[in-house]
Amino acid sequence: MDDAAFLKRTHLDLTGAILSVSEARDYLEQTSLHRRGMLVDRLLNNGRRPEKYSERTAAHRATVWRRMMVPGNSPEALAAIGLEPWLKEQFATNVPYDELARKLITAKNETQAMPVVNTRFGITSGGPPLVFQTIGGKPETAASSVSRVFLGVRMECAECHNHPFASWKQQDFWGLAAFFNGIKGGVIGNSSTTTIRPENGAVDYTATFLGSSETKIPKDKTPREALADWVVSGENSQFAATVVNRVWQHLIGRRLTDAVDDLDTASPAERRVLDDLAKLFVEQQFDMRWLIAGICTSQLYQRECVARDDTTTEPPRRLRPITPLSPEQVFDSLEKALSLPVARADGSPRFNGRHAQLISRMNEAASNNPEEFRAGTPQTLLLMNGRLTKEATDLDQSRTLRGVLDALVLDTEAKLTTLYLATFSRPPRVKSFKVSNDPWFAEKRVDVVGCTSIRPRTRWCYRAMRRVRSKPSTGRRRGCRCSPADSRR
Repeated sequence: MDDAAFLKRTHLDLTGAILSVSEARDYLEQTSLHRRGMLVDRLLNNGRRPEKYSERTAAHRATVWRRMMVPGNSPEALAAIGLEPWLKEQFATNVPYDELARKLITAKNETQAMPVVNTRFGITSGGPPLVFQTIGGKPETAASSVSRVFLGVRMECAECHNHPFASWKQQDFWGLAAFFNGIKGGVIGNSSTTTIRPENGAVDYTATFLGSSETKIPKDKTPREALADWVVSGENSQFAATVVNRVWQHLIGRRLTDAVDDLDTASPAERRVLDDLAKLFVEQQFDMRWLIAGICTSQLYQRECVARDDTTTEPPRRLRPITPLSPEQVFDSLEKALSLPVARADGSPRFNGRHAQLISRMNEAASNNPEEFRAGTPQTLLLMNGRLTKEATDLDQSRTLRGVLDALVLDTEAKLTTLYLATFSRPPRVKSFKVSNDPWFAEKRVDVVGCTSIRPRTRWCYRAMRRVRSKPSTGRRRGCRCSPADSRR
Protein backbone atom coordinates (compact mmCIF):
# COMPACT_ATOMS: atom_id res chain seq x y z
CA MET A 1 0.00 0.00 0.00
CA ASP A 2 1.14 3.54 -0.64
CA ASP A 3 2.05 6.13 1.99
CA ALA A 4 -1.27 7.98 1.75
CA ALA A 5 -3.30 4.84 2.43
CA PHE A 6 -1.04 3.90 5.36
CA LEU A 7 -1.36 7.43 6.73
CA LYS A 8 -5.16 7.39 6.72
CA ARG A 9 -5.36 3.84 8.05
CA THR A 10 -3.11 4.47 11.05
CA HIS A 11 -4.89 7.72 11.93
CA LEU A 12 -8.29 6.04 11.78
CA ASP A 13 -7.12 3.01 13.75
CA LEU A 14 -5.15 4.88 16.40
CA THR A 15 -6.79 8.31 16.78
CA GLY A 16 -10.26 7.38 15.53
CA ALA A 17 -10.47 10.02 12.78
CA ILE A 18 -8.92 11.10 9.52
CA LEU A 19 -6.23 13.78 9.62
CA SER A 20 -6.12 17.43 8.63
CA VAL A 21 -4.85 18.75 5.30
CA SER A 22 -1.68 20.15 6.88
CA GLU A 23 -0.92 16.85 8.63
CA ALA A 24 -1.38 14.96 5.37
CA ARG A 25 0.88 17.35 3.45
CA ASP A 26 3.61 17.20 6.11
CA TYR A 27 3.71 13.40 6.10
CA LEU A 28 3.50 12.91 2.34
CA GLU A 29 6.43 15.30 1.85
CA GLN A 30 8.71 13.20 4.06
CA THR A 31 11.44 11.12 2.41
CA SER A 32 12.77 9.19 5.40
CA LEU A 33 12.87 5.43 4.97
CA HIS A 34 11.54 5.09 8.52
CA ARG A 35 8.62 7.51 8.16
CA ARG A 36 5.96 4.86 8.79
CA GLY A 37 7.50 3.69 12.03
CA MET A 38 8.02 7.31 13.07
CA LEU A 39 4.34 8.02 12.38
CA VAL A 40 3.16 5.15 14.57
CA ASP A 41 5.55 6.20 17.35
CA ARG A 42 4.33 9.79 17.16
CA LEU A 43 0.65 8.82 17.37
CA LEU A 44 1.28 6.57 20.36
CA ASN A 45 3.78 8.60 22.37
CA ASN A 46 3.75 12.26 21.35
CA GLY A 47 1.56 14.23 23.75
CA ARG A 48 2.84 17.69 22.90
CA ARG A 49 0.48 20.46 21.89
CA PRO A 50 -1.25 21.35 19.66
CA GLU A 51 -1.76 17.91 18.13
CA LYS A 52 -1.69 15.91 21.39
CA TYR A 53 -1.52 12.69 19.41
CA SER A 54 -1.07 10.32 22.35
CA GLU A 55 -4.06 11.87 24.11
CA ARG A 56 -6.24 11.43 21.03
CA THR A 57 -5.02 7.85 20.66
CA ALA A 58 -5.81 7.11 24.31
CA ALA A 59 -9.31 8.59 23.91
CA HIS A 60 -10.03 6.41 20.89
CA ARG A 61 -8.64 3.32 22.59
CA ALA A 62 -10.96 4.05 25.53
CA THR A 63 -13.94 4.13 23.16
CA VAL A 64 -12.90 0.86 21.53
CA TRP A 65 -12.46 -0.86 24.90
CA ARG A 66 -15.71 0.54 26.30
CA ARG A 67 -17.57 -0.84 23.27
CA MET A 68 -15.89 -4.20 23.75
CA MET A 69 -16.89 -4.41 27.43
CA VAL A 70 -20.39 -2.92 26.99
CA PRO A 71 -21.50 -3.25 23.33
CA GLY A 72 -22.83 -0.07 21.74
CA ASN A 73 -26.21 -1.59 20.90
CA SER A 74 -26.89 -2.81 24.45
CA PRO A 75 -29.53 -1.09 26.66
CA GLU A 76 -26.91 0.36 29.05
CA ALA A 77 -24.48 1.52 26.37
CA LEU A 78 -25.28 5.19 26.96
CA ALA A 79 -24.42 5.04 30.66
CA ALA A 80 -21.23 3.11 29.88
CA ILE A 81 -19.84 6.20 28.12
CA GLY A 82 -19.03 7.45 31.61
CA LEU A 83 -16.30 4.81 31.79
CA GLU A 84 -14.28 6.41 28.98
CA PRO A 85 -12.53 9.16 31.04
CA TRP A 86 -11.11 6.54 33.39
CA LEU A 87 -10.08 4.25 30.54
CA LYS A 88 -8.50 7.17 28.70
CA GLU A 89 -6.40 7.97 31.77
CA GLN A 90 -5.17 4.36 31.93
CA PHE A 91 -4.21 4.24 28.26
CA ALA A 92 -2.69 7.74 28.29
CA THR A 93 -0.28 6.74 31.05
CA ASN A 94 0.30 3.33 29.43
CA VAL A 95 -0.81 1.38 32.48
CA PRO A 96 0.13 -2.29 31.94
CA TYR A 97 -2.88 -4.26 30.82
CA ASP A 98 -2.66 -6.74 33.68
CA GLU A 99 -2.88 -3.85 36.15
CA LEU A 100 -5.86 -2.37 34.27
CA ALA A 101 -7.64 -5.72 34.40
CA ARG A 102 -6.90 -6.06 38.09
CA LYS A 103 -8.47 -2.65 38.79
CA LEU A 104 -11.62 -3.61 36.89
CA ILE A 105 -12.05 -7.04 38.51
CA THR A 106 -11.54 -5.71 42.06
CA ALA A 107 -13.65 -2.56 41.59
CA LYS A 108 -15.69 -1.20 44.46
CA ASN A 109 -18.11 1.69 44.83
CA GLU A 110 -16.68 5.21 44.72
CA THR A 111 -17.41 7.43 47.70
CA GLN A 112 -16.84 10.82 46.06
CA ALA A 113 -19.22 12.45 43.59
CA MET A 114 -18.39 11.81 39.95
CA PRO A 115 -18.16 14.66 37.40
CA VAL A 116 -20.72 14.88 34.61
CA VAL A 117 -19.50 13.72 31.18
CA ASN A 118 -22.62 14.62 29.18
CA THR A 119 -25.01 17.17 30.64
CA ARG A 120 -27.58 16.59 27.89
CA PHE A 121 -28.16 12.97 28.93
CA GLY A 122 -26.96 13.20 32.53
CA ILE A 123 -24.06 10.79 31.98
CA THR A 124 -21.58 10.89 34.85
CA SER A 125 -17.99 9.76 34.83
CA GLY A 126 -17.29 6.53 36.62
CA GLY A 127 -14.38 4.27 37.33
CA PRO A 128 -14.26 0.46 37.28
CA PRO A 129 -17.51 -0.03 39.28
CA LEU A 130 -19.46 1.40 36.36
CA VAL A 131 -18.67 -1.72 34.31
CA PHE A 132 -20.53 -4.01 36.72
CA GLN A 133 -23.37 -1.52 37.17
CA THR A 134 -24.02 -1.20 33.44
CA ILE A 135 -24.06 -4.96 32.82
CA GLY A 136 -26.66 -5.69 35.49
CA GLY A 137 -24.96 -5.42 38.89
CA LYS A 138 -25.34 -9.11 39.77
CA PRO A 139 -22.80 -11.90 40.43
CA GLU A 140 -23.89 -13.90 37.39
CA THR A 141 -23.60 -10.96 34.96
CA ALA A 142 -20.23 -10.04 36.45
CA ALA A 143 -18.96 -13.60 35.97
CA SER A 144 -20.16 -13.68 32.35
CA SER A 145 -18.53 -10.32 31.59
CA VAL A 146 -15.16 -11.06 33.20
CA SER A 147 -14.86 -14.48 31.54
CA ARG A 148 -15.69 -13.04 28.10
CA VAL A 149 -13.68 -9.81 28.30
CA PHE A 150 -10.51 -11.11 29.93
CA LEU A 151 -10.49 -14.84 29.17
CA GLY A 152 -12.22 -15.05 25.80
CA VAL A 153 -14.77 -17.53 27.19
CA ARG A 154 -18.55 -17.18 26.96
CA MET A 155 -20.06 -18.80 30.05
CA GLU A 156 -23.63 -17.47 30.05
CA CYS A 157 -25.00 -20.63 28.41
CA ALA A 158 -23.89 -22.59 31.49
CA GLU A 159 -25.88 -20.46 33.95
CA CYS A 160 -28.98 -22.67 33.91
CA HIS A 161 -27.56 -25.91 32.52
CA ASN A 162 -24.36 -27.41 31.21
CA HIS A 163 -22.98 -25.60 28.15
CA PRO A 164 -24.38 -27.27 25.00
CA PHE A 165 -21.37 -26.54 22.76
CA ALA A 166 -18.42 -26.42 25.16
CA SER A 167 -17.15 -28.46 28.07
CA TRP A 168 -18.22 -25.98 30.75
CA LYS A 169 -20.66 -27.19 33.39
CA GLN A 170 -23.19 -25.28 35.43
CA GLN A 171 -20.90 -25.79 38.42
CA ASP A 172 -18.10 -23.96 36.55
CA PHE A 173 -20.31 -20.94 35.92
CA TRP A 174 -21.53 -20.55 39.49
CA GLY A 175 -18.09 -21.34 40.85
CA LEU A 176 -16.88 -18.24 39.00
CA ALA A 177 -19.94 -16.20 40.01
CA ALA A 178 -19.21 -16.96 43.68
CA PHE A 179 -16.20 -14.64 43.52
CA PHE A 180 -18.60 -11.76 42.87
CA ASN A 181 -21.04 -12.51 45.69
CA GLY A 182 -20.57 -8.97 47.01
CA ILE A 183 -22.14 -7.45 43.89
CA LYS A 184 -25.86 -7.14 44.47
CA GLY A 185 -28.47 -4.62 43.40
CA GLY A 186 -25.91 -2.37 41.78
CA VAL A 187 -23.84 -2.17 44.99
CA ILE A 188 -20.25 -3.21 44.28
CA GLY A 189 -19.07 -4.63 47.60
CA ASN A 190 -16.06 -6.72 48.58
CA SER A 191 -17.69 -9.64 50.37
CA SER A 192 -15.44 -12.27 51.90
CA THR A 193 -18.07 -14.94 51.30
CA THR A 194 -16.84 -17.69 48.99
CA THR A 195 -20.15 -19.45 48.33
CA ILE A 196 -23.24 -18.52 46.36
CA ARG A 197 -26.71 -19.92 45.89
CA PRO A 198 -28.56 -19.08 42.66
CA GLU A 199 -31.92 -17.40 42.97
CA ASN A 200 -34.61 -20.05 43.43
CA GLY A 201 -31.83 -22.63 43.67
CA ALA A 202 -31.21 -25.28 46.29
CA VAL A 203 -27.47 -25.84 45.84
CA ASP A 204 -24.57 -23.75 47.18
CA TYR A 205 -21.55 -23.33 44.89
CA THR A 206 -18.03 -22.60 46.13
CA ALA A 207 -15.74 -20.10 44.42
CA THR A 208 -13.55 -22.00 41.96
CA PHE A 209 -11.21 -20.87 39.19
CA LEU A 210 -12.20 -22.01 35.71
CA GLY A 211 -10.78 -25.42 34.96
CA SER A 212 -9.87 -26.09 38.61
CA SER A 213 -11.44 -28.60 40.95
CA GLU A 214 -10.51 -26.76 44.15
CA THR A 215 -9.45 -23.20 44.90
CA LYS A 216 -7.78 -21.88 48.05
CA ILE A 217 -8.18 -18.17 48.74
CA PRO A 218 -5.47 -16.55 50.92
CA LYS A 219 -6.73 -15.14 54.20
CA ASP A 220 -5.32 -11.70 53.47
CA LYS A 221 -7.22 -11.36 50.16
CA THR A 222 -10.85 -11.00 49.20
CA PRO A 223 -12.29 -13.50 46.70
CA ARG A 224 -12.15 -10.98 43.85
CA GLU A 225 -8.54 -10.08 44.65
CA ALA A 226 -7.64 -13.77 44.51
CA LEU A 227 -9.51 -14.09 41.20
CA ALA A 228 -7.67 -11.08 39.75
CA ASP A 229 -4.32 -12.63 40.73
CA TRP A 230 -5.25 -15.83 38.91
CA VAL A 231 -6.67 -14.10 35.81
CA VAL A 232 -3.58 -11.96 35.12
CA SER A 233 -0.97 -14.53 36.17
CA GLY A 234 1.55 -15.60 33.57
CA GLU A 235 0.39 -19.18 34.02
CA ASN A 236 -3.06 -18.29 32.67
CA SER A 237 -2.50 -18.37 28.91
CA GLN A 238 -6.06 -17.25 28.19
CA PHE A 239 -5.56 -13.72 29.52
CA ALA A 240 -2.66 -12.56 27.35
CA ALA A 241 -3.97 -14.44 24.31
CA THR A 242 -7.38 -12.78 24.59
CA VAL A 243 -6.08 -9.20 24.63
CA VAL A 244 -3.65 -9.91 21.77
CA ASN A 245 -6.51 -11.41 19.77
CA ARG A 246 -8.73 -8.36 20.42
CA VAL A 247 -6.07 -5.82 19.45
CA TRP A 248 -5.20 -7.86 16.35
CA GLN A 249 -8.86 -7.97 15.35
CA HIS A 250 -9.24 -4.21 15.76
CA LEU A 251 -6.13 -3.31 13.77
CA ILE A 252 -6.05 -6.06 11.13
CA GLY A 253 -9.80 -6.46 10.70
CA ARG A 254 -9.87 -10.15 11.55
CA ARG A 255 -9.05 -12.32 14.54
CA LEU A 256 -6.29 -14.91 14.81
CA THR A 257 -8.75 -17.63 15.83
CA ASP A 258 -12.22 -18.55 14.66
CA ALA A 259 -13.90 -16.43 17.37
CA VAL A 260 -12.45 -13.96 19.87
CA ASP A 261 -15.00 -14.81 22.56
CA ASP A 262 -14.71 -18.58 22.10
CA LEU A 263 -10.97 -18.89 22.57
CA ASP A 264 -11.44 -21.99 24.72
CA THR A 265 -12.71 -23.94 21.68
CA ALA A 266 -9.73 -23.10 19.44
CA SER A 267 -7.41 -25.95 18.55
CA PRO A 268 -3.67 -25.85 19.43
CA ALA A 269 -2.83 -25.51 15.72
CA GLU A 270 -5.22 -22.57 15.41
CA ARG A 271 -3.69 -20.89 18.46
CA ARG A 272 -0.04 -21.42 17.54
CA VAL A 273 0.66 -17.89 16.25
CA LEU A 274 -1.60 -16.31 18.87
CA ASP A 275 0.14 -18.05 21.76
CA ASP A 276 3.56 -17.04 20.45
CA LEU A 277 2.48 -13.38 20.34
CA ALA A 278 0.90 -13.69 23.78
CA LYS A 279 4.20 -14.94 25.26
CA LEU A 280 6.01 -11.95 23.80
CA PHE A 281 3.33 -9.65 25.21
CA VAL A 282 3.87 -11.12 28.70
CA GLU A 283 7.63 -10.69 28.34
CA GLN A 284 7.03 -7.00 27.56
CA GLN A 285 5.13 -6.60 30.85
CA PHE A 286 1.72 -6.32 29.15
CA ASP A 287 2.74 -3.12 27.35
CA MET A 288 -0.19 -2.12 25.11
CA ARG A 289 1.80 0.47 23.15
CA TRP A 290 4.43 -2.14 22.31
CA LEU A 291 1.73 -4.49 21.05
CA ILE A 292 -0.04 -1.84 18.95
CA ALA A 293 3.21 -0.51 17.47
CA GLY A 294 4.34 -4.01 16.53
CA ILE A 295 1.11 -4.79 14.69
CA CYS A 296 0.96 -1.40 12.92
CA THR A 297 4.47 -1.77 11.55
CA SER A 298 3.96 -5.37 10.39
CA GLN A 299 3.78 -6.31 6.72
CA LEU A 300 0.25 -7.69 7.11
CA TYR A 301 -1.04 -4.39 8.51
CA GLN A 302 0.45 -2.53 5.56
CA ARG A 303 -1.21 -4.66 2.90
CA GLU A 304 -3.99 -3.20 0.77
CA CYS A 305 -7.58 -3.97 1.59
CA VAL A 306 -9.40 -5.99 -1.04
CA ALA A 307 -13.13 -5.85 -1.66
CA ARG A 308 -14.60 -9.30 -2.25
CA ASP A 309 -17.89 -10.13 -3.93
CA ASP A 310 -18.32 -13.24 -1.79
CA THR A 311 -18.81 -12.04 1.79
CA THR A 312 -20.20 -15.34 3.08
CA THR A 313 -16.83 -17.08 3.24
CA GLU A 314 -13.66 -16.27 5.13
CA PRO A 315 -11.12 -14.37 2.98
CA PRO A 316 -7.64 -15.86 2.51
CA ARG A 317 -5.21 -15.11 5.34
CA ARG A 318 -2.91 -13.21 3.01
CA LEU A 319 -5.58 -10.56 2.34
CA ARG A 320 -6.76 -7.74 4.55
CA PRO A 321 -10.54 -7.43 4.68
CA ILE A 322 -12.29 -4.07 4.48
CA THR A 323 -13.37 -3.17 8.00
CA PRO A 324 -16.27 -0.90 8.98
CA LEU A 325 -15.88 2.34 10.91
CA SER A 326 -17.42 2.66 14.34
CA PRO A 327 -20.12 5.31 14.84
CA GLU A 328 -17.61 7.47 16.70
CA GLN A 329 -15.09 7.20 13.86
CA VAL A 330 -17.76 8.26 11.36
CA PHE A 331 -18.65 11.40 13.30
CA ASP A 332 -15.09 12.36 14.24
CA SER A 333 -13.98 12.02 10.62
CA LEU A 334 -16.92 14.09 9.37
CA GLU A 335 -16.09 16.69 12.00
CA LYS A 336 -12.51 16.89 10.74
CA ALA A 337 -13.25 16.80 6.99
CA LEU A 338 -16.11 19.31 7.15
CA SER A 339 -14.41 21.61 9.68
CA LEU A 340 -17.45 21.45 11.95
CA PRO A 341 -17.50 23.85 14.92
CA VAL A 342 -16.26 22.29 18.16
CA ALA A 343 -17.24 24.92 20.73
CA ARG A 344 -20.66 25.08 22.38
CA ALA A 345 -20.95 28.80 21.61
CA ASP A 346 -20.45 28.09 17.89
CA GLY A 347 -23.26 25.55 17.78
CA SER A 348 -21.10 22.44 17.75
CA PRO A 349 -22.96 19.24 16.83
CA ARG A 350 -21.49 17.71 19.98
CA PHE A 351 -23.70 20.01 22.06
CA ASN A 352 -26.87 20.49 19.99
CA GLY A 353 -27.93 16.84 19.74
CA ARG A 354 -26.79 16.05 16.21
CA HIS A 355 -23.76 14.13 17.43
CA ALA A 356 -25.97 11.99 19.66
CA GLN A 357 -28.46 11.49 16.82
CA LEU A 358 -25.79 10.22 14.44
CA ILE A 359 -24.20 7.91 17.03
CA SER A 360 -27.59 6.52 18.05
CA ARG A 361 -28.68 5.87 14.47
CA MET A 362 -25.37 4.22 13.55
CA ASN A 363 -25.50 2.10 16.72
CA GLU A 364 -28.73 0.56 15.47
CA ALA A 365 -26.74 -1.11 12.69
CA ALA A 366 -23.55 -1.76 14.67
CA SER A 367 -22.69 -5.34 15.52
CA ASN A 368 -21.09 -6.69 18.68
CA ASN A 369 -18.46 -8.05 16.30
CA PRO A 370 -16.24 -5.16 15.10
CA GLU A 371 -15.75 -6.98 11.80
CA GLU A 372 -19.43 -6.63 10.91
CA PHE A 373 -21.75 -3.71 10.16
CA ARG A 374 -25.39 -4.11 9.14
CA ALA A 375 -25.97 -0.72 7.54
CA GLY A 376 -29.49 -0.13 6.28
CA THR A 377 -31.75 2.53 4.85
CA PRO A 378 -31.98 4.68 8.04
CA GLN A 379 -28.19 5.00 8.23
CA THR A 380 -27.88 5.77 4.51
CA LEU A 381 -30.60 8.43 4.64
CA LEU A 382 -29.02 10.06 7.69
CA LEU A 383 -25.64 10.36 5.99
CA MET A 384 -27.17 11.55 2.71
CA ASN A 385 -29.95 13.85 3.89
CA GLY A 386 -29.33 14.42 7.58
CA ARG A 387 -29.17 18.02 8.75
CA LEU A 388 -25.57 17.70 9.89
CA THR A 389 -24.14 16.61 6.53
CA LYS A 390 -26.63 18.67 4.51
CA GLU A 391 -25.56 21.93 6.12
CA ALA A 392 -21.89 21.03 6.31
CA THR A 393 -21.73 20.24 2.60
CA ASP A 394 -23.70 23.28 1.48
CA LEU A 395 -21.49 25.77 -0.32
CA ASP A 396 -22.80 28.73 1.66
CA GLN A 397 -22.35 27.03 5.06
CA SER A 398 -19.46 24.61 4.66
CA ARG A 399 -16.28 25.90 6.22
CA THR A 400 -14.13 23.52 4.20
CA LEU A 401 -15.68 24.35 0.84
CA ARG A 402 -15.83 28.08 1.46
CA GLY A 403 -12.25 28.14 2.62
CA VAL A 404 -11.01 26.32 -0.47
CA LEU A 405 -13.22 28.20 -2.91
CA ASP A 406 -12.29 31.63 -1.52
CA ALA A 407 -8.56 30.90 -1.56
CA LEU A 408 -7.47 33.20 -4.37
CA VAL A 409 -3.92 31.82 -4.34
CA LEU A 410 -5.13 28.35 -5.31
CA ASP A 411 -5.77 27.40 -8.91
CA THR A 412 -8.25 24.70 -9.91
CA GLU A 413 -5.71 21.91 -9.55
CA ALA A 414 -4.66 23.08 -6.09
CA LYS A 415 -8.29 23.33 -4.97
CA LEU A 416 -8.99 19.80 -6.10
CA THR A 417 -5.87 18.56 -4.33
CA THR A 418 -6.88 20.31 -1.10
CA LEU A 419 -10.37 18.83 -1.16
CA TYR A 420 -8.97 15.35 -1.71
CA LEU A 421 -6.52 15.79 1.17
CA ALA A 422 -9.36 16.99 3.40
CA THR A 423 -11.58 13.99 2.66
CA PHE A 424 -9.40 11.12 1.44
CA SER A 425 -6.07 12.14 3.02
CA ARG A 426 -4.38 11.79 -0.38
CA PRO A 427 -3.92 13.85 -3.55
CA PRO A 428 -6.23 13.08 -6.50
CA ARG A 429 -5.05 10.49 -8.94
CA VAL A 430 -4.18 11.28 -12.55
CA LYS A 431 -7.61 10.32 -13.88
CA SER A 432 -9.23 12.80 -11.50
CA PHE A 433 -7.18 15.63 -12.99
CA LYS A 434 -8.08 14.43 -16.47
CA VAL A 435 -11.76 14.86 -15.69
CA SER A 436 -11.34 18.29 -14.08
CA ASN A 437 -9.21 19.52 -17.01
CA ASP A 438 -11.51 18.11 -19.69
CA PRO A 439 -12.13 20.70 -22.49
CA TRP A 440 -15.90 20.31 -22.12
CA PHE A 441 -15.68 21.37 -18.47
CA ALA A 442 -13.47 24.30 -19.43
CA GLU A 443 -15.92 25.36 -22.12
CA LYS A 444 -18.78 25.35 -19.65
CA ARG A 445 -16.59 27.05 -17.04
CA VAL A 446 -17.53 24.44 -14.45
CA ASP A 447 -15.50 24.91 -11.28
CA VAL A 448 -14.20 22.03 -9.19
CA VAL A 449 -16.66 22.89 -6.43
CA GLY A 450 -19.04 24.64 -8.76
CA CYS A 451 -22.51 24.09 -7.37
CA THR A 452 -24.39 24.84 -4.18
CA SER A 453 -25.71 21.31 -3.74
CA ILE A 454 -22.64 19.32 -2.78
CA ARG A 455 -23.15 15.57 -2.80
CA PRO A 456 -23.20 14.14 0.71
CA ARG A 457 -20.62 11.95 2.41
CA THR A 458 -17.86 14.35 1.30
CA ARG A 459 -17.75 13.13 -2.30
CA TRP A 460 -18.45 16.66 -3.52
CA CYS A 461 -20.39 17.78 -6.56
CA TYR A 462 -17.31 17.34 -8.73
CA ARG A 463 -17.92 13.57 -8.76
CA ALA A 464 -21.55 14.00 -9.79
CA MET A 465 -20.48 16.31 -12.60
CA ARG A 466 -18.53 13.49 -14.21
CA ARG A 467 -21.88 12.29 -15.51
CA VAL A 468 -23.00 15.47 -17.28
CA ARG A 469 -21.36 14.61 -20.58
CA SER A 470 -24.77 13.95 -22.15
CA LYS A 471 -25.67 17.69 -21.75
CA PRO A 472 -29.38 17.25 -20.93
CA SER A 473 -31.64 19.68 -22.72
CA THR A 474 -33.42 20.76 -19.55
CA GLY A 475 -30.32 22.53 -18.37
CA ARG A 476 -30.25 20.55 -15.09
CA ARG A 477 -27.04 18.62 -14.57
CA ARG A 478 -27.55 14.89 -14.41
CA GLY A 479 -26.53 13.58 -11.03
CA CYS A 480 -26.67 17.09 -9.53
CA ARG A 481 -29.64 18.35 -7.56
CA CYS A 482 -29.21 22.07 -8.18
CA SER A 483 -30.75 24.13 -10.96
CA PRO A 484 -28.66 25.98 -13.60
CA ALA A 485 -29.20 29.25 -11.75
CA ASP A 486 -27.62 27.81 -8.61
CA SER A 487 -24.35 26.81 -10.24
CA ARG A 488 -21.21 28.84 -9.87
CA ARG A 489 -19.84 30.12 -13.17
